[in-house]
Amino acid sequence: MFTQLGRVVAAHPVRVLLVWMALAAGVIATANVVLGSAGVSAVIDTKDTDFLPKGYESAQAAALADTAFPQTAKATAVLVVGRADGGKLTAADTATVDRIVGQLAAAGVPTVTGVHTSAQQVSPDGTVQVAQVEFARASADGATLRAVGALRARTAQLVRGTGLRAGYTGDAAFAYDDRGTAALVEVGTVAIILMLLLLIFRAPLVALLTIVGVGVVAVTTEYGLAMAAKVAGFHLDNSTIQLLPIVLFGVGTDYVVFLLYRYRERLRAGADRRTAMATALARVGQAITSSALAVVASLGALLLSLFGSFRVVGLSLAVAVLAMLVTGLTLIPAVFVLTGPRAFWPSRAHRRIPRARLATATGRLVEHRPGVVTGAALVLLTVLAMAALGYRASYDQSPAPRGSESAQALHDLKTGFPAGILNPTEVYLTGPQVDQATAQAYARRLTQQLAGAPAVGGIGQVQMHGNVAQIDVVLSADPSGGAAMDTIERQVRPAAHRAAPPGTRAYVGGLTSVYADVRAAVDRDMRLIFPVAAALIGLILLVMLRGLLAPAYLLAAVVAGFLATLGATVLAFQAVGGAAGLNFNVPLIVYLFVASLGTDYNILMISRIGEEMAEGGTPRQAAARALRQTGPAVAAAAAILAGTFASLTLSDQTAQVGFAVAVGVLLSAFVLSWLIVPALTAMVGPAAFWPGGNRRPAYPAPADTRPVAPVGRQ
Repeated sequence: MFTQLGRVVAAHPVRVLLVWMALAAGVIATANVVLGSAGVSAVIDTKDTDFLPKGYESAQAAALADTAFPQTAKATAVLVVGRADGGKLTAADTATVDRIVGQLAAAGVPTVTGVHTSAQQVSPDGTVQVAQVEFARASADGATLRAVGALRARTAQLVRGTGLRAGYTGDAAFAYDDRGTAALVEVGTVAIILMLLLLIFRAPLVALLTIVGVGVVAVTTEYGLAMAAKVAGFHLDNSTIQLLPIVLFGVGTDYVVFLLYRYRERLRAGADRRTAMATALARVGQAITSSALAVVASLGALLLSLFGSFRVVGLSLAVAVLAMLVTGLTLIPAVFVLTGPRAFWPSRAHRRIPRARLATATGRLVEHRPGVVTGAALVLLTVLAMAALGYRASYDQSPAPRGSESAQALHDLKTGFPAGILNPTEVYLTGPQVDQATAQAYARRLTQQLAGAPAVGGIGQVQMHGNVAQIDVVLSADPSGGAAMDTIERQVRPAAHRAAPPGTRAYVGGLTSVYADVRAAVDRDMRLIFPVAAALIGLILLVMLRGLLAPAYLLAAVVAGFLATLGATVLAFQAVGGAAGLNFNVPLIVYLFVASLGTDYNILMISRIGEEMAEGGTPRQAAARALRQTGPAVAAAAAILAGTFASLTLSDQTAQVGFAVAVGVLLSAFVLSWLIVPALTAMVGPAAFWPGGNRRPAYPAPADTRPVAPVGRQ
């Protein structure tokens, strides 16, 4: 199949290119009509409760709140004022704060609809006073961001010489401080890929054509997914939008590297450009396809998740990988057939046999000492994996960038008020007979029952809408921490349910309640998705390798690589970085990416080993030759993919995932693919492929030099 595909693409490159151009233009044009002026943002939803199953209490509370207390999408911010010396605010200080707030309210800053404070906005310890700022538009709106900048500049002028310090926090301030981060990550991704392609191929045209080709497909895929989401009625979340370009560029570039290395090899052997590309596709097409299907299968396992955002991420990224697979098998070959060897100018690497000193030396070591190599690699993985025992989950989703004004203001706010002041837990009481008197009595009973809860910092006033009452419970513990979630599950929810009068229902919502339900859903997901993803990857390996032993140790190696990756991430962020824990989604996302993307390199390596054995080499010779020939391609692809994911470290929100996947990719390439897989295969020999056997490839050697006839003027 891949031999025939290669011959068709090599013979008709212009037609392939025209089909892709028409497809991209059609998808983008249609998506613009469907999505409207909002574009991709029209299908983005950041509410965690929208992705939780409706049976969870926090989701039920959110649904009730949306009906009784509908929230607008308008932004808010909090002005936090304290003394510059850290002392308590004096009466003169609070008067100054009141005057500043009044001047800000009267300043007429566009889109600012209100700035207000009161005596109740002074913290219990007297060190901080806050003011609420309301805007007419959403936090990500350009007008809101400009308003935040104007407020900060004006506030800095007003507090100068007063002995006070002031800062803005809250969602509008977070958005202002984080503006441009997503664009920075995307620009960083492209820059890293360009730089590495130039270093690897020393050919500007290769780098440019790869970026343009993969970039066009990436934009087309993103618009296509957004359009599908709009038509089907589901939403994409921020994690999907952040990961999508990284996966598209990283995986797409990987497939280009695999193909071009084999293409250069055939050009070096004397084949013309069409025959060289047809043979390259025949040789690596199966390995690339199997690798892509392994990624798709593992991401597809996320469809079993209870957490809706995981299902969306899995489906979206699986579609993206399939799009890049088709790109790597059709568009990219067509482009490089049209350019021919000129694409590699000024480099002459396609004309001479590469030295590949490191790969050759590693191959000799594997050939002569496979047992030692395997043992040393396993020791390294084991040492790193031991650190994974210290893993702690963190649910802190604070969007305040480190070192920003919003982060400092949030810290100042928490020194004077309970930690949960910005994210109170919301208790809702509903029923036909619920009125103001019933709600007040309920609030008193709830206060009594929670009086002995040390993590509860206070209970707010009753708000009513129809027969629904809302009472805010402010936690003194970090609202995204484990202690707060335990308090919700063990104290607040039981107390809220007990205090409810007969004929009424109480629901506990708010951020901490959401995280408590997310924690339960993710724990269940990991117990189910890990083994299912492993089984699917193992099945693909069985089908491709037609043996039992090789898939078994390849799968075991991937699991070991994941544990080592998690351990390295724990060391970097918890032990060295001092973080309270890793983001709760890191293990699941890293497992899927490392297990699937790491399998790419293992498949490519063991396929080449089987190919060399089928040509008559001994298992040890085959391992050494495979490392010499395929090792550089694996190293180049891993460097690009790791660099691509490393660009995520430019954002605080994705730094842990970016670091972990980058480390996992490098471990998969240089420890698993370069050392463990060839060393084990060298020791096991043909038994690795039993009962299928390492049969001679279906494409005979003469096909490597048989010319592919051009069609028309192509």
